[in-house]
Amino acid sequence: MNERRTLHPIYILFGLLNTIQGFLPLILIGLLKGTDWLGLKWYWYAGAALLAIAVLAFSFQEWRRFGFWLEEDRIIIRKGWLRRDEKTIYYGRIHSVNVEQPIIQRLLQVAQVKIETPGGNNKADGILPALSIKEANDIQHMLRRQARPNSEPIHAAESGAAELDDKAANQPLIVKMNAKPLKAAAPVEQGRSAPAFSLHPVQLLQAAATSMNFGLVAAFTAGLYSFADDFINQLLPDHFFETVVEDSASLMPSYIFIVFIVIFGLGLAWLLSIILYVLKYSGFSAKREGRQISVSYGMLEKKNFVFDSKKVQAVIVKEGLLRQAFGYAEIQLQVVSSDKKEQLMLHPFLKRTSVQQMLNDFVPQLKLPSNTDLTGAPKRALLYYVRIELLLTLLACSALIVFLHAEGLWSLLLLPLVLWWRSSCHSAAGVRLQDGQLTLRKRYLSRSTYLIRRPQIVTMRVSRSIGQQRKKLLTLSVYALGSPLDYRVKFLGRKDVELVWQWFSRSQSKQ
Repeated sequence: MNERRTLHPIYILFGLLNTIQGFLPLILIGLLKGTDWLGLKWYWYAGAALLAIAVLAFSFQEWRRFGFWLEEDRIIIRKGWLRRDEKTIYYGRIHSVNVEQPIIQRLLQVAQVKIETPGGNNKADGILPALSIKEANDIQHMLRRQARPNSEPIHAAESGAAELDDKAANQPLIVKMNAKPLKAAAPVEQGRSAPAFSLHPVQLLQAAATSMNFGLVAAFTAGLYSFADDFINQLLPDHFFETVVEDSASLMPSYIFIVFIVIFGLGLAWLLSIILYVLKYSGFSAKREGRQISVSYGMLEKKNFVFDSKKVQAVIVKEGLLRQAFGYAEIQLQVVSSDKKEQLMLHPFLKRTSVQQMLNDFVPQLKLPSNTDLTGAPKRALLYYVRIELLLTLLACSALIVFLHAEGLWSLLLLPLVLWWRSSCHSAAGVRLQDGQLTLRKRYLSRSTYLIRRPQIVTMRVSRSIGQQRKKLLTLSVYALGSPLDYRVKFLGRKDVELVWQWFSRSQSKQ
């Protein structure tokens, strides 16, 4: 067995910092309300000191018991003091090796290594939570070499686009402008530069302004509320928000107040989404060397993902309403990861006409067909796309008219808006089967195109209701490895879906 390795000694502080984080709401309340810390009794300080010593002692034992071994064909991780745990991960099972710096690791100038395999659940199969940045990068490169089927050498320049370095760990990330367009795909020859790009700051702002990622805003707001809920009521007067709403409503007509609240809320969410997007994707860069792809991004939490291009399960090309209007899109990759609800970004903002060029450079096994090549949903499916949403909108309008009387009639403007939205969803739906690749397209708010090959499809499901059966309409769902969610396109023509079903049902030897 090879030499035993341990985590960085700074890991001993992790337990103490996590404990302080748990008491942070109480500490903030005391700071904001002006608590006299010097006036506390001695036993409060004694209790805090004893708790800190106990946590540090427990963390020391955890650190001392944590060890890992890098052998010829596997990595072994042993940890635990009161409860021992051992994991063995064979290099051939590794799908990606990620070097990350969450907030605590970034403050302490260390990094964590996450080893992803198909068997991972909500957490990565293997996590080394505290290593020096140099050691984390060295382990990542070593695992990449071991995971390569032909033991291809890794050139020293390979880590330049995505590697975490000690200097970058202590300062905001700086991105360089890549003014040259991407070249068409070609075999990487010795001495020839590998496909690589970094996102210009102007492109990052454009991507942030057009992303309209309200889901990211909702997640941040929910997390902030759960953190601040413990002390926000202590700082504000009783019924503060109710008083503000009542006073504001008394100064303007009710319908103007409602419009003002909606516009203000959307504007605030848009600005917040820009800030969060910039923080998340600042310093975005990607590079391919041989079959290995490196993707790096993040300002507060720097992340570096490394994976084999052949292990990409699917590609998703997303076009938001604003981006589609200007001819831009983003490319996401579905890879095996412990964070199964989020796809890995390959490029957050590029011309749609350049998408295939990008795929040729990074995942050439997948092709993006033109919009006209897809077979759309039949015209008879339009009713199924619009009926439920129009009915719900009509009920909402009726309720507003009852409560607001004449002013509620303005809500009827929602009806043509909803009709346009659902009609666009109908026109966006499509399917294409060609050269062993299935292409599906749909729209909810953004139009997304899903590219997947036959070996990566884990499950395919076809469903229909009694009414859809009469109209010869079917809903097609596809599951790929590494995602708990399916990609579903509703109300496609039965002949088109049956053709896909027969293709999937055949054994690979007959394809």
